[in-house]
Amino acid sequence: MKAPIPPYERERLEALHSLEILDTPAEVSLDRITRLVARVLDVPIALVSLVDEDRQWFKSRAGLEATETPREMAFCAHAILQTSPLVVPDAAEDERFRDNQLVTGAPHIRFYAGVPIRTSTGFAVGTLCAIDERPRQLTQEELDTLRDLADIVSREVQLRENLMLARLQRNRSDALFKASEAGYRSMFELASVGIALVAPDGAWIRVNTALCDTLGYAPEELKHLTFQDITHPDDLDSDMQMLQQLIDNQIDRYQMEKRYLRKDGAWVWVNLSVTKKLSEEGHLEYFISIIQNIQGRKELEQEARHDALTGLYNRRALDALLPIAMARSDRSRLQLALMFIDLDGFKGINDTYGHDAGDDLLRTISARLHSCVRRTDSLVRLAGDEFIVVLEGIVPGVDEAREVAKKLLVAIAEPIIIKGDVIRSNASVGFSMYEPGSGKAPDELMREADRWMYKAKHSGKGRVMP
Repeated sequence: MKAPIPPYERERLEALHSLEILDTPAEVSLDRITRLVARVLDVPIALVSLVDEDRQWFKSRAGLEATETPREMAFCAHAILQTSPLVVPDAAEDERFRDNQLVTGAPHIRFYAGVPIRTSTGFAVGTLCAIDERPRQLTQEELDTLRDLADIVSREVQLRENLMLARLQRNRSDALFKASEAGYRSMFELASVGIALVAPDGAWIRVNTALCDTLGYAPEELKHLTFQDITHPDDLDSDMQMLQQLIDNQIDRYQMEKRYLRKDGAWVWVNLSVTKKLSEEGHLEYFISIIQNIQGRKELEQEARHDALTGLYNRRALDALLPIAMARSDRSRLQLALMFIDLDGFKGINDTYGHDAGDDLLRTISARLHSCVRRTDSLVRLAGDEFIVVLEGIVPGVDEAREVAKKLLVAIAEPIIIKGDVIRSNASVGFSMYEPGSGKAPDELMREADRWMYKAKHSGKGRVMP
């Protein structure tokens, strides 16, 4: 069934086209969100879909090759009509979609959940949606997560609106700027994202309320600081390099994710977009910075990639980081080792002392393992009492990996007091080596380490193999 045309369609399409977003290249910030939706909801396809006059075009897509489909087939054309998420548990049983070509043919949609993406004026220009080829239901927590991520996409869209306003403002002449200063001041102060005019040396010339709320400083306090003073040291070099390219006219704007130090001492993640204002003579007057608070999105990403009990990376994170580590090994020509660690007798501790004690043991073991590996290595809680360690930059041979494994066993074996009893835990460790350029797949590396771990366990436990 084709979705009806909303009564405000002309205004909605004007809002969409004014964004100048259709048929533009992929953007990292949106691609991260669709990948996060696919991982968190465990669906094969996640999309940021924009509904045009006669098509839906995908600004970001995970798990789908097509870039657009006709609007008459689009589930999202139905979703933009709603004020709440559209959830279709089984499209084959829904009279609106059972005959849809996207259901009867590829990609064989059975489940759909879409949340409208809205501009600052409230028009739904598209959706953030999750798609599966099997029927299913969403839990309330999963639906809330999809809503939260859709809200982040809406803010990205609204940030684009503000950027375009800033670009128009930059291109106006000084005379027009003065004539419209009252309207500009209103836009500047009421914007939902942070806006700042920044001097060439990094001093804050003027800041709006949204930016002060993000950073926790009053406007007068910020005027005594530079952006360099409150930028995270790990982000400053990248920021300064792109700023210099902007000054040298190598680029006309730049965008990056970075961290600012709030007045209360906490770090806050922001999406920073910077352009410059030149005088009539072509001299640099100041920078225009648009600063969006993305701390919520970063926390969701952190939650999706980390184990709630131990704080270590989880299986989803391992699936992402292991291929990257192997690619680094190919470039550096240094070996990589993957260790599979399984605690011995953990079930007995759970049965004797209870699951709370088992959780305490896992947290303690995780902290010990973390203290034994380098910052360049990765530590993962795979499941239950199973851990993975990825060691990078290994010199040829297995000696270094074996020595690290023995060090980990010693740390695990340190006594732990549980409910007044002294407990000693052991583990079995199997490891596999990745030879640079060998083309070995991540799954193969995991299976090999797993096999060696079982051989170690069946050979007497508390040992390393090979």
